[in-house]
Amino acid sequence: MSVGYTSIQWNPHKKLYDLTILAGVLLAVGGLTAVSLLLHPRVTAETLILRSTAVAGFLLLNVILAIGPLARLDRRFLPLLYNRRHLGVTMFLLGLVHGTVALVQFHALGDTNPAVSVLTAYSSDYALFRDGAWNLAHFPFEVFGVVALLILFLMAATSHDFWLRNLGASWWKGLHLLVLVAYASLVLHVTLGALQSETSLLYPVLLIGGAVVVLGLHLAAAWKEAKLDRRRTGLERQGFERACRAAELAEGRGKVVQVGGQRLAVFRHQGKLYGLSNVCRHQGGPLGEGKIIDGCVTCPWHGWQYRPDDGKSPPPFTEVVPTYPLELVGEDIYIQPTPRPLGEQAPGVLAPLTVGVDHEDFYVGYLPMPQSLSGFVRKAAFGLLALVAVLPAVVAWQQNSFDSGTFEFGVTRSFEGVLYERPLPMLHVVSGTGSSNLLLAGAGKLGAPEVIRGHHGQWVSFDGSLIYRRGLTMIEMNAPDTFRADRATRPEERLGAMEPVGKVELEGEIVDTKCFLGVMRPGAGKVHRACAVRCLSGGVPPGLLVRTEEDPAGTVYLLAGSGGKPLDLDVEWAGRVARVSGDLSVLGEVPLLEVTEITLSTR
Repeated sequence: MSVGYTSIQWNPHKKLYDLTILAGVLLAVGGLTAVSLLLHPRVTAETLILRSTAVAGFLLLNVILAIGPLARLDRRFLPLLYNRRHLGVTMFLLGLVHGTVALVQFHALGDTNPAVSVLTAYSSDYALFRDGAWNLAHFPFEVFGVVALLILFLMAATSHDFWLRNLGASWWKGLHLLVLVAYASLVLHVTLGALQSETSLLYPVLLIGGAVVVLGLHLAAAWKEAKLDRRRTGLERQGFERACRAAELAEGRGKVVQVGGQRLAVFRHQGKLYGLSNVCRHQGGPLGEGKIIDGCVTCPWHGWQYRPDDGKSPPPFTEVVPTYPLELVGEDIYIQPTPRPLGEQAPGVLAPLTVGVDHEDFYVGYLPMPQSLSGFVRKAAFGLLALVAVLPAVVAWQQNSFDSGTFEFGVTRSFEGVLYERPLPMLHVVSGTGSSNLLLAGAGKLGAPEVIRGHHGQWVSFDGSLIYRRGLTMIEMNAPDTFRADRATRPEERLGAMEPVGKVELEGEIVDTKCFLGVMRPGAGKVHRACAVRCLSGGVPPGLLVRTEEDPAGTVYLLAGSGGKPLDLDVEWAGRVARVSGDLSVLGEVPLLEVTEITLSTR
């Protein structure tokens, strides 16, 4: 309620509220980051940003959705409701950081527009039922994150009173009820994403537990209000309906009553009774839970005011709420559920004063907090801060261990050796201590650059960065302008023959070898699937990750076509478990599987 609009109408409580929000975010992000670095020092900065913003944001959304019903169940939670919009904007900003980093990390620097890739990377799995079985576990989880982020953006962008005034209270409230759709979308986003990769039971327990608490609080608040409504419904008399007893109203206070299928407000002011609409024109706050301040009914949510006799806001404000005819029969208050003409003045009904004093727990943010509330609110705030500090740390403690690969990002080395384009792009390097075979890929999510084409078997030199893990090494050719085909190859420098192992049938996850060897940590699993699709689509050599009980970290077999032919592989199979048959050979330290048949597993 104001004459003009300002970005934020600051008062001491709003400043303290926002400082508490900031402290909570820092505790959540800091707790998860600290525990992750302590237990998993090889975790990357991008992964820390993604996980800390996701956990902090989702935890904050659970708190946001719990505040409303808590305030209905216990009025002492009303101070937490006062500035809840700032909680929502903060949650959106955390989601925006998470979404932006994910878009760049998993979809940028490839062969497809990132905004397109996020929705289409493995679009074939949008089919919920395929090949005679349900396909839910493989359904793209990214789409639910996009839906939630768009809704949260709309809510944050329209959170100011300017939009409330111009859209109207009903439209504005309806728009912001979409937060429930956003919450459901995020539950699906986590269920079909992170829960498909993490193995700790803590994650589904926390996810389901949070949803049960939020749903339970809303149902409890609805049950309480329905029970009160039933109690308030009374005898109809001459078009009037019983609302409550006059003794239930203290001087200067109101009460919410159920009359004619609608909730109205009854107030006692200066020994008279008045009936008004219970719906504040600002955000639909419950006027009946408010208080008379300076002769005006004051909304408990944000302090908008209305005169009790005609429902008009004091000048210069122009808002008006309906008023209702009221009669006192004995100690019972009866209200006519049909409102008077808007703005019509009513004299009020004389009523005997009740014994007792005014309540001391009424709260509006621009007034000092009552002493009876401050202690409870302080305990609630510290409890919430403890929750947002401990839970992310526990989540970090329970997360899977990270891969051991290394990417020498920003470190440029010079390489020379014999280039081979077949069966896979690699550089055969000969030194005084022996020889090694280094796989080749380009910058970003692309395969070896075009400059290598036509130089099969030639001596070349170029600059790049190393990626390595458990005996396998790759060079990221991130400086293709340094590529030179310098001279002819000597016989002793050429690649030796492959050592055949025999025909095999293996089952494992299809991965892109660049990310798995060290660029991403983790570089496999459902959460990495879209990135793997982009890498394979861009030409990064594919691999089959086979894990066993004896080797849980897994062994990667490079995949190539049989007989020198190109490998026929659907790139959308990345991140899926497949059965692969073919001829296994060893080329130095590189296990190479020439594929004769490949099929998706039912797992």
